[in-house]
Amino acid sequence: MKKTKTKLFHKLSVKSKFLMIILGVAVICISVIGYQGLDYGKSSLTKSMYDHLTSIKTARAQQTENYFNDTNSLLKTLVSEYAIVDAMKEFSAGFSLLDSYKVELSKDYKKIFNFYYEKELIPALNKVSATEFGYSTLVPKKESVEYLQLHYIVNNAAREGKKYLLDDANDGSYYSQVHKKFNPVLRKIVENQDFSDLFLINAKSRQIVYSSNKHIDFATSLLDGPYKDSPLAKLAHDIIQKPQQGRVYISDFAKYVPAMNQPRAFLAIPIYQKHEFLGILAIAISNKKLNKITTGDREWEKAGLGKSGEVYIIGNDNKMRTESRELIQNPKKYLQELNNTKEDPKIVATIAKTKSTVLAQKIHSKSAKLALKGESGTIVDRNCLGVKVLSSYEPLNIDGLNWAILAQKSIKEAEAPIRELQNALLVSATILATLITFYAIWIAYSFLSPVNRMVKGVKSVIFKDSREKINLNRDDEFGELADNIDIMIDKLSEQEKNLEEKSKENDALLLNILPEPIVNRVKNGEKHIAERVNNVAVLFSVLRGFDQLALQKEPQESIELLNELINQFDKLNEQFGIEKITTIGDSYMSASGLIQPRLDYARRVCECALKMFDVVENFNAIHASNIQLSIGVDGGEVMSGIVGEYKYVYDIWGEPVNNANRISQEAHPGTLRVSLAIYKQLIDQEKYKQCSDGTIESYAIAAQSIKS
Repeated sequence: MKKTKTKLFHKLSVKSKFLMIILGVAVICISVIGYQGLDYGKSSLTKSMYDHLTSIKTARAQQTENYFNDTNSLLKTLVSEYAIVDAMKEFSAGFSLLDSYKVELSKDYKKIFNFYYEKELIPALNKVSATEFGYSTLVPKKESVEYLQLHYIVNNAAREGKKYLLDDANDGSYYSQVHKKFNPVLRKIVENQDFSDLFLINAKSRQIVYSSNKHIDFATSLLDGPYKDSPLAKLAHDIIQKPQQGRVYISDFAKYVPAMNQPRAFLAIPIYQKHEFLGILAIAISNKKLNKITTGDREWEKAGLGKSGEVYIIGNDNKMRTESRELIQNPKKYLQELNNTKEDPKIVATIAKTKSTVLAQKIHSKSAKLALKGESGTIVDRNCLGVKVLSSYEPLNIDGLNWAILAQKSIKEAEAPIRELQNALLVSATILATLITFYAIWIAYSFLSPVNRMVKGVKSVIFKDSREKINLNRDDEFGELADNIDIMIDKLSEQEKNLEEKSKENDALLLNILPEPIVNRVKNGEKHIAERVNNVAVLFSVLRGFDQLALQKEPQESIELLNELINQFDKLNEQFGIEKITTIGDSYMSASGLIQPRLDYARRVCECALKMFDVVENFNAIHASNIQLSIGVDGGEVMSGIVGEYKYVYDIWGEPVNNANRISQEAHPGTLRVSLAIYKQLIDQEKYKQCSDGTIESYAIAAQSIKS
């Protein structure tokens, strides 16, 4: 074993040994320093990456909790104001008066009212909702409700979403006097706080005696009206069952039909005058404010979330309470990627129609489950699209809601700084190694200049870069070796010249019997060349009467005549891009689409076949002969390859070859007969007639019929 190692070492050049020592030491030093730097850098960047995402998540969580805490505080402040108490009492009184007067709409007003619901409201609602709604389920049945909705919604000149601008309906009712008095104040609260709506609900009747934004829930009863099962009605029921003075009740986001079936959450607080429970002050909030918090007002990159990061909130049902960044920025891509997951197609359809992930998109990730269990942390997870992400999560501390917040960023993007560090270290190591290599080469060259010249000269001979002689002009062993190399170069040049001439001769011979692509494969060393080829048309032709003509001629003249025909057939094949396969006596075989795939392989071979009839006709005219040609064509999958090892030929075989041969024998003299497979691909099928005397279904065309 020791002896073997010594021999291997001695086989290396002195220059190589010298370079190995210098480079070995350099590589070890670079590797140790690089590994330590990379390890420390990766640890620092990973910690920074985790900390940064966690800080973004924590900040957004704090903003969300502060929003709800501030809203709770505001409701507690408002309910203690005399204005709210007075408004609750007076709106209730105004509503009671309308009931006592038994107001009723005239036929004309009734018609206008119904038209609004049937032709304007319900179509607009169904357009943006995944659920279909009908007139009978939404229209109020109570006369006082119809009266107020007619004056404050239907006949309100302000556009939808601005109905709150109307202070007085000018109907002369006491209710309108109260509305004119309190609406500006209540409207200001809604505008300043960016609430979706503000309600005053009577404790006894559960009637919405006031609604700021005047949606179709205005004036309806939450006890027996169209929205008795709505989240607002359920919240009002809970408060009325156990009213606690000063407590803010909350209802999670749910689809709310009066708000065009958009998601709404409700916060409500009982209204008391001393110890008397008068009613409920409720507000509706959309997810607009929450979206602004989680998206950073859509400034994701400025917030440090890069191109893929996002923050969103989920509820106890695992559904999102805020919008997905991907849906906001690229909805088409989001839906396409969502379709590629195992998500329920109904959910995807809902998101596509509503253009929102709120209360539609479910999050089943590990981080979501942990957060809803009350845990916090940062892990590598997969988002709803199946993308690998870094996910930071924690539960939200909001009384009455079991929510969680997640901050996520594509792991590919999150780890980009680590990859950049790796690349930077790799570049630095490469540059350093290159400089050391050049330095080592320079030292080695200085000591081993004569050897380098010899090595360079020998390499140029080996790799055929040049045939220049080496002249060291030395009288020592190196000079003697250089002289011997010069002699070797002369002999090599002479041998190469002879080899090139032989190679050209061999190539010419091969091209006469094999296609050019097959020749190249043979020259590259392939021995067993065979393959399946689809969409190949095989032509078989038979010269009828040539044997009789040949008997009347001398052998030399017979072969000249046969060559005259075959050569013209070969030219036609070349003209139509068809590959000649072989000739067997007076039979000729070629194929289209074999070497080079062609869409019109069937048309080419048939047109070539018809030209072959012209060749035979001209031949007969020149030589006063009566040779007739029969041609058969079939197409499909064939096998091709080189047959034989010492005397090889390129051949094809398969059912189309057998069929073409059989059809050519069955074809009448002067006709082209094609199989059904070829016939189907021809555009001039009307010229062909079905044959009744063949072994397989075939179609024939006489050469003379083409000319006529």
